[in-house]
Amino acid sequence: MSAEKFGKTFFAGMALILLSAYGWHNPSHSDTQTSDPLLKDVTAEELRGILQSFEGDKAVLVNVWATWCAPCIEEFPEIVKVQRKYEDSLRVIFISADFPDSRDLALQFLREQGVDWTTYFKTGSDQEFIEALSSEWTGALPFSKIINKEGEVVASWENSATFSKFDNHVKQALNR
Repeated sequence: MSAEKFGKTFFAGMALILLSAYGWHNPSHSDTQTSDPLLKDVTAEELRGILQSFEGDKAVLVNVWATWCAPCIEEFPEIVKVQRKYEDSLRVIFISADFPDSRDLALQFLREQGVDWTTYFKTGSDQEFIEALSSEWTGALPFSKIINKEGEVVASWENSATFSKFDNHVKQALNR
């Protein structure tokens, strides 16, 4: 097979894989998945309302992750530890950015990590979702944002972090 023919075949195969990953899923299957209270669908607009609902009550740590993102998986247990440490004054909001056909994997991962509070599954436009969280976020994963009780952003960053980094920013959000 010539290099040119191989290249065309390779790119056609990759296009098929990408189409499969991004859009071909069984809607009736994913509809049955939305009923689990551990992982609820959320749009950008709904996320804005959820974040506002904690103002005056708790600081918030938002983390956007996916099961296919190795740095996300690496930092995830550290964030769960932070939530457990500050459960009375902090709310961790996990948002899965997995593809719709990977919803079961995300749900399984959450259970394996001992997450026992409501988390979210991103739906709708990626760009709207990015803009709802931060105008400075490029869309790279993982993405974390810490907000104090007054609704002010204390810190936000792309890439994974250690327990110490999360803990320090949460303390700052809690004025400790």
